[in-house]
Amino acid sequence: MLDNYSFGTLVACDADCRWVGNGRRLVSSERILHEMLAMHHRGDDAAYDAAKRNLRAHMAYMEEVYWHANALNHQLTMKLGLNPRHLTDSDAKTDPFLVARTNLMLSKAPSVRQLQSTSPTLPTSLNWCSTNNPKKRSVCAEVKSQKSCGSCWAFAASDLIETAVAYTTGNAPVALSSQQLLSCSKRAEVHTYNYCFANSGNVPKWLQPRMPWSSQNNGCDGGMTHIALSEAATRIKNLATRLDWPYAEDNAAASGGGPVGPVTPSSTNGRRETPAAGYNTCGSLRPDNATAAHISGWEPALNEKSCTDTKDPAVLLRRALQTGPLAVAINARDGGFKDYKNGLHICPDITQPSMIDHALLLVGYDSGPSGDYWILKNSYSTQWGLQGFVHIKADDRLNCGLNVFPIRVLGASAGSAANVTVDGGGDLDFAGLSFDTWIIVAAGVALGTLILTVAGLVVAKTRMRRHY
Repeated sequence: MLDNYSFGTLVACDADCRWVGNGRRLVSSERILHEMLAMHHRGDDAAYDAAKRNLRAHMAYMEEVYWHANALNHQLTMKLGLNPRHLTDSDAKTDPFLVARTNLMLSKAPSVRQLQSTSPTLPTSLNWCSTNNPKKRSVCAEVKSQKSCGSCWAFAASDLIETAVAYTTGNAPVALSSQQLLSCSKRAEVHTYNYCFANSGNVPKWLQPRMPWSSQNNGCDGGMTHIALSEAATRIKNLATRLDWPYAEDNAAASGGGPVGPVTPSSTNGRRETPAAGYNTCGSLRPDNATAAHISGWEPALNEKSCTDTKDPAVLLRRALQTGPLAVAINARDGGFKDYKNGLHICPDITQPSMIDHALLLVGYDSGPSGDYWILKNSYSTQWGLQGFVHIKADDRLNCGLNVFPIRVLGASAGSAANVTVDGGGDLDFAGLSFDTWIIVAAGVALGTLILTVAGLVVAKTRMRRHY
C-alpha cells in the first residue's frame, strides 16, 4: 500500500492523521515531526525551535486541507507531504478549504478533459527526462535544490540550457551552474510576448495579443528566466559546470570582477574546490578549457504565428515540446503546490498576471484516469514531489501559467569542460582530476559524512528529549 508513497507523505486524516515515516511505516503526526527534524535539521537551539515551529505550521495546514476534503466527502487528486524546505519556510499559506476544493478528485467532476489534438502526428505522451521521446534517451541532468533562495529563474535557465546541449550534441547531460547565473545576471529588461490564442475560448481576459513584461534579475529576490538567457548569450557567454561553480544560495554579484560564489573552504562547507573554481568571476570571460556550454540566444516557444489551425493552449504547448523541454513559469503560491508529494496538481485559475510566480522546466505530457497532465522538473530537490517532478492538470485556459512564458534556447553547444567520458579503458577525466583521485576524495567525504550524520542524530535525539 505504501510503496507509492515517499517519506513525509500525509496519507490520510480521519480519527487522526497518518504519515509515511522511516522504513515506509505509517506514523503519527508527532512521530513524523521528530523524524523530519532528526533527518534534516542541523543548527543551534534557536534554529531548531524555529524549524520545529515551521514544520508544525505546515503539518497543521496540510492536515486541515485533508479535513476539509473529508467534510466535502471527496478525495484529493494529489497527496501533500513534508520536504526539507518546510523547516525554513514560514510563508503565508493559501486557504486550506480552497486547496481542498480546487484539488477534488476529477472523477467527481462533471467532465474530464481529454485533449483531442488537431495534429494527429503528435505522440500521445512525451517525456524528455526519460526514453519516451524522439531521441530515445533522457536529455535531463539531475534534479537540484534552490533551497530557501528565490532563484528558480536561474535554475530554470541552467536546466533548459543543459537539456538543449544534450539534445543538440547527443552527449549525456552535464549539470550547469545555476550559481553563475544567480551571481552574474542582474540586468533589467522589457520584452514583449505575443499571444495568438488571447481573447479566445476560456483564456483569461487579462491576457492580450501583445504584452510587454518588465523585470530585473535580483538574485534570491527573484528574476526572469529569459533575462538570464539573454545575459548567458551576450555577456556571460562561457558557462560553467555545477561542479566547477557550485551553488552557494547567495545573492552576491561580482560587479568589480572579483570571484563570486564558493571559492573558499568556509563557503563550500568543506567541499573540495576544482581547478576551475578560480575562474568564478562575473567581470571576465571564463577560459575555454573551463567552459561547459554556450548559447547564442533564446526565443518564445509560442508567438503570433503559432495559431495556424488551433488556438487551444494545451495543443500549442504540446507542439512546442516536440523539439525539447521548455522553461516556463507557473502559479506556485496557491493550490498546495509547495506541499505536493504525488498525484495530479490542479492549479487555480490564473485571474491576474501576478499569480505567475515560479519558474521551472516543462519536460513532457501524458494522460491518466483523471485526464491530461503536464510533466515538470522542479528545483525543490528530489525530496519534493515525484522525486523532484510534478504532474499538473492540463486545461484550455493557461495551464497554470505554462502558456505565458514558455521559452527555448538557440545555438546550444558544448564546451571542452563538458567532456566527461570514458574512452575504452582510459582514465575518467572529471573536472581535471583522475578517477582514482576522485575515489580518494569520495572515500574521505563519505567517512566525514558518516561521522557528521551520527553526530547530528545524537544531537537531534538529545534535542527531542529536551523539547518534547
